Amino acid sequence: MEQLDKQTNVKNRDAAIEYWNLGPEVVARPGNYWRLMGMVWGVPTPQAQRQLCANCGYFNNTPEALEMMEDVPQDKFDADGGGRGYCEKLDFICHNLRACQAWERKDFESEDEEY
Repeated sequence: MEQLDKQTNVKNRDAAIEYWNLGPEVVARPGNYWRLMGMVWGVPTPQAQRQLCANCGYFNNTPEALEMMEDVPQDKFDADGGGRGYCEKLDFICHNLRACQAWERKDFESEDEEY
């Protein structure tokens, strides 16, 4: 993970909005966003609504990533998206309540597994 600056973040975020359908911009008023993303992913709308940045394999909200993001001031896009996280794939600050076409399932190891 490289150091992130405001200009790079905005450029990459705008590209994610334009080319990867990052959204919804206003989480409380998603319009047809989740239905359309369900069509893109080939899943029912309720499943699309569960495929969030928060549970994407590229979403990094480790203490180190959160510290790196402190150097990038929040703006209007931060206001409605929930907590910040760093998108390892598209190199920008995403938010746990949004999603984009790049979403991939995050796999977790169970702590209950015996070794």
